[in-house]
Amino acid sequence: MPNWRLWMPPALEKPRVRVYVSGHIVSVLGNWVQQVALSWLVYRLTGSVFLLGLTGFLLNISYLLFGGVAGSLSDRLPRLQFLIAIDVALASLSVVLALLVFSGVTDINAYLIVAALIGVANGFEMPVRQSLFKDIVEDKHLLSSAIALSAVVFNVGRMLGPAIAGTLLLFVSEGWCFVINALSYVAIICALIVMKLPESARIAHPARAKISLRESLVTVGALPGVRYLLPTVVALGLFATPYVALMPSLVATSYDGLSSTVGLLMGSSGLGALCSATYLSMQPGYNKQLRLMSVAPLFVGLLLICFAWSRSVVLSMGLLAALGIAMMLSSNTTNALLQQSVPDEWRGRVIGLYAMAFAGTAPLGNLLSGSMAEKIGLPLTLTFNGLMVIAAGLIARYRLHHHPEALRSLMRSLRA
Repeated sequence: MPNWRLWMPPALEKPRVRVYVSGHIVSVLGNWVQQVALSWLVYRLTGSVFLLGLTGFLLNISYLLFGGVAGSLSDRLPRLQFLIAIDVALASLSVVLALLVFSGVTDINAYLIVAALIGVANGFEMPVRQSLFKDIVEDKHLLSSAIALSAVVFNVGRMLGPAIAGTLLLFVSEGWCFVINALSYVAIICALIVMKLPESARIAHPARAKISLRESLVTVGALPGVRYLLPTVVALGLFATPYVALMPSLVATSYDGLSSTVGLLMGSSGLGALCSATYLSMQPGYNKQLRLMSVAPLFVGLLLICFAWSRSVVLSMGLLAALGIAMMLSSNTTNALLQQSVPDEWRGRVIGLYAMAFAGTAPLGNLLSGSMAEKIGLPLTLTFNGLMVIAAGLIARYRLHHHPEALRSLMRSLRA
């Protein structure tokens, strides 16, 4: 009989992780169904591409605005109860969206306000949820596997959720998609309760509340993981992620302009990211992650430049699949290393900074790249972006490998 454990991510050996993944995948699928339905609704009501972009901006800018606050609160408040409260709020906002649709409301401002509130809640949800990973896996050395599993779930949702939403919208209104998302939160809330997390996840930490914001920033900024790993994540958010937002324009100017081509290219990127996340979920410890993190940004930049000048759909699909792999290796390994290298009492703050550095800077990167593309064209814009990512990767490698004390400091924090 084959030993299936050899093919199973190490983190899944923990019962709590299995429960968490089961609930999380339902919630993620519901979220993608709602995102697609909300975008479809905004465009159906207004026909405005600008408002479509504004909706996406409102849903994501909160990572930059509130990531640090969310991380700080997750270090001070009972993390489990805090996360459940956020999930209840998100479910309630989905119900509000559904009621607006069922009531026949066509005022787009109402939907934009709810989208902004959802964005704020999401800005708090991710740092708080990931700060619980250590309590869920019960083993610091399995953190990287658990974080990669979460990325696997996200990418499965990214591939299946829009297809589910598209099928649903053929038969029902957007309101029912919002109801489905509201119900999906029941799965993750039940999972959080059933896991019976340890007391450390269920109690407040009043002593940490006395630490001022300035002291927090100084302390977190001195942590080796933050000093040497986070700047590269900022470069990825600002310069590597905008190709997604620019994809429709790229297809229109460099390919055949068909929506099916956009789907093929985005699907290739998603498939690469899924394969990469699956591979990372099989890797325990941190040694391989540190090596991957030091080279992956260089490949991100190089692949982005090659994609900028490709005019073959087949070649571009291959390049984007490889880019999805390199992006996941860069962002996910950095996230895992950051979480492994910091004391538990500072975990939420560091995760909040990571959310600000990656997800939070992406909307700004979209605006920057969009304005540049109007002036110098898409290929030159993506080439510039790729060169900036390569520069950030080279600087990170130099700091780690030419300053032995920096590398030793990071390794000590990982082993602690």
